[in-house]
Amino acid sequence: MWLLTSCAATPPRSEKESPKLATAQISELRERAMSAQELGIDATVDHGRLLAARGINDLSATTSVSVPLIAPAAGASTEPGARYRLPCILATVNGHEGQLVVLDSGSNRMLLGYSLASDLDIPLIAGLDPVAAHGMGGQGKVGGYWAVVPQMNIGNLELRRLMALVVPDAEVLTYRRSFWGNEQVMLVSVSGLRKLSYLSLDYLRGGVTFGTAEQYLPDATAKFATAVPLRWENELPTVDAVLERQHRTSCVVDTGGDYGLILPRAVATELGYWKPGWGSEETSRGIAGQEEGKGYIVHEVKVGEATFRQVPARARAAGPEALGGRVLLGNYELRQYRVTFDFTRNVLWLER
Repeated sequence: MWLLTSCAATPPRSEKESPKLATAQISELRERAMSAQELGIDATVDHGRLLAARGINDLSATTSVSVPLIAPAAGASTEPGARYRLPCILATVNGHEGQLVVLDSGSNRMLLGYSLASDLDIPLIAGLDPVAAHGMGGQGKVGGYWAVVPQMNIGNLELRRLMALVVPDAEVLTYRRSFWGNEQVMLVSVSGLRKLSYLSLDYLRGGVTFGTAEQYLPDATAKFATAVPLRWENELPTVDAVLERQHRTSCVVDTGGDYGLILPRAVATELGYWKPGWGSEETSRGIAGQEEGKGYIVHEVKVGEATFRQVPARARAAGPEALGGRVLLGNYELRQYRVTFDFTRNVLWLER
């Protein structure tokens, strides 16, 4: 989950755990910067701030494309769905093959670290100031720079002019290290793929399908299927959920988070969890660092006709709430199903 808010002679490739890129790193990135016109986009800029961009996130494919999920190098499970932990695939980025890409619905922007941007020759958009973003686990904001990924190929699917944020390496690597070691991972926001007709993440069979034009048809052999109304709030997929059969709430669907449920403190209080002596002390790591919290078990979470039971949940002990205090449903629960974002009809399908 990531949310946007408002060589001796070569720069260092591994900075300290810091929310800032080193001066030398920024200089190197800016040397490769290109104007919006050179990048083929139409940008509206005001005093160094990017207000709008057109001509971005374009795609072309003659048919739908299916590719396999990539199991993590460590921490995999033999249980159906759990083997893949996160929806990770391989892509060719700017001509570089074999790049690990995580399809993250809990992020409203594509994200990559400084080293990966350098290795893949990803240009910044010239003339823009740094922007601030929040990531899971951080106490504050992380500075990033707008860039454009010229081209990404996934099978026969070609994606062009993808908007991205370049951030310090540590902000990307700390959360992924337990899965793929120090290998760089690019986070691709699901919201940036909404020109597709649908995106289907099949954890049970180990594959991802990018629907390019045709309407999504649920699996006729599935024993269970539910279609849940889906809306996009701040470019994040949001559904209605019911916790413990009584608390109705909006809930962000986060395929990029390897957790069960994140509860704002107000919701945890209303459900009776947030009180002295209740819950377990918990330290968790996110893309932006480490945070302290309380862990609970929510007995039932209902999304459409899908029921998640004995869901591990946590609430942050102090500091700003994730996504401004909204409930998040993570991939620990989602991967029990085939999860499909039906962009054409604004529906979330859960099947198994």
